[in-house]
Amino acid sequence: MENNKSGTILVVEDEPGVRDVTVQMLEFAGFDVIEAVDAASGLQRFKENPQIDLVFTDVIMPGGTSGIEMSKEILVQNPHILILLATGYLDKAEALIDKAAHSSNIAGVAKPYDINIIPDLISSMISSASAEPL
Repeated sequence: MENNKSGTILVVEDEPGVRDVTVQMLEFAGFDVIEAVDAASGLQRFKENPQIDLVFTDVIMPGGTSGIEMSKEILVQNPHILILLATGYLDKAEALIDKAAHSSNIAGVAKPYDINIIPDLISSMISSASAEPL
């Protein structure tokens, strides 16, 4: 894993241990990271930080709003934002991906995910998006 990545990532994860490891992994890779503990705080952080390049969110979270519902809200605010959904139930992530099949800005990964692969995946998503015309 190289630490030469760039971009600002919003990590939305309710499990503190998973969130800490994810944040450390992304920061080590060179990303700027903003953390949120649930969908409500994720939406708030997104509104406060227009420089966010990608939202990396858990799908299943407490508090009544899932990562998918939060992602839909974020896409209303910015239809071009990149979203990476993480879940132990990949079929739930695939349901959103299927609904947005025309959109190349949404991807899903299964938990537990490989911390050596995620930074490259995120970097690839950001690079591909910056190469596409708006």
